[in-house]
Amino acid sequence: MSVSASTFVRKLTAARTRRHEFDALRAVFAVALALALPGTYAGANAAQGAWQPTAEIAATAENFLRGLMGPRATRTTVKAGTLDPRHRLALCSKPLEPYLRRGTRIAARTIVGVRCSGEKPWKLFVPVDVVVSEGVLVATRTLPRGHLLVADDLAVEQRDVSRSSSGYVSDPKHILGQRLKAQLIAGRMLTPAMLQADIAVRRGQTVTLSISSGGIDIQTSGKALMDGAIDQRIRVENSSSGRVIEGIVRSRELVEVLSPSGR
Repeated sequence: MSVSASTFVRKLTAARTRRHEFDALRAVFAVALALALPGTYAGANAAQGAWQPTAEIAATAENFLRGLMGPRATRTTVKAGTLDPRHRLALCSKPLEPYLRRGTRIAARTIVGVRCSGEKPWKLFVPVDVVVSEGVLVATRTLPRGHLLVADDLAVEQRDVSRSSSGYVSDPKHILGQRLKAQLIAGRMLTPAMLQADIAVRRGQTVTLSISSGGIDIQTSGKALMDGAIDQRIRVENSSSGRVIEGIVRSRELVEVLSPSGR
């Protein structure tokens, strides 16, 4: 048993010696290769600092999209998504070229292409978030369904509208006197779909017709032939002539005739 163990130790020692010799030869070979091909390792080390900085790629995409926004740019925030710092794109020998793929529309998340047409061309697609701030109407308190809106119900606040698929309302003049189709929680943004025009004039109602012609205003009596909200066009009948004409509801009693033919 002792002879076998001694033999095993000698073989193991010899194997380790051969391994050390092999590692030494490999190291010598690597040095020789580096001397024979000096650009191989020197170039690899230099390349570590020759990558295109991802921050420059992101800034190129942001500035490009901001330039396309026009007047909206003053109230728009453009921010490129974080790019993977492990990207290894060759430092471009020419200015970077941003672009949009054909058919791309600017949206809340827009993909901007950035390419290099230098000696080592490449391209990268950069996701860019677009936040558009607008003054919109929000509820100052919780309002019930069917509520008739008044000025104190709403306030103007700056909100991100870039992701609002339902639209928004910014001018209170356009909604005062309209009713809510559903409950509106305090602080929520008002959208056109929430509104229902309040009927100001009912079908069959007697109204005053206002007719302007040649700088002269004439008023006469008429009858509404359909329901109508404020600023809505309806058909009315001139009580004097019996003619059916069109007018715009201006109040609960007044309809402005669109042409002087109703006289």
